[in-house]
Amino acid sequence: MNVGTPYSQAARDAALAAIGGNSFPSTLPELLEQVVIASNANGSGGSGTSDVNITGVNLGEYEAVAASQTAHVLGTTGAVGDYIAGLLVVPATTSPGNVILLDNATSKTVFTGGASSVSNLVPFFIPCGFKSLNGAWKVTTGANVSVIASGNFS
Repeated sequence: MNVGTPYSQAARDAALAAIGGNSFPSTLPELLEQVVIASNANGSGGSGTSDVNITGVNLGEYEAVAASQTAHVLGTTGAVGDYIAGLLVVPATTSPGNVILLDNATSKTVFTGGASSVSNLVPFFIPCGFKSLNGAWKVTTGANVSVIASGNFS
């Protein structure tokens, strides 16, 4: 399901029952906002630091990261709470380098790359949907691979 697009009647009915309302929003972000509001009103909103603020989820931005970059900061400075929607990986050869996503200093390889790791040069998307817990989102790219990161960055 794409953010901002209508969802199924069954999903609407289930969500409506969960939040106890008598009308429902037409898009996923509107629904999520109502669920968060209802959750907070019922005292089940969480501890605060683990809550995800979905306000402005459609107001994201993108940032290009060239090939062979090390720990490129997404945004001006990056911060705890920044949101990364996903990474568009753009290989320049069929044997591109790897792509690593860092939550400040905590790193995860999201694309291994290597010899003949892709069969063509068509860009592909890696969905993330994470908020930063440790600081700025950073991306490291290997040789012959660039990235376009999308999300909300500080």
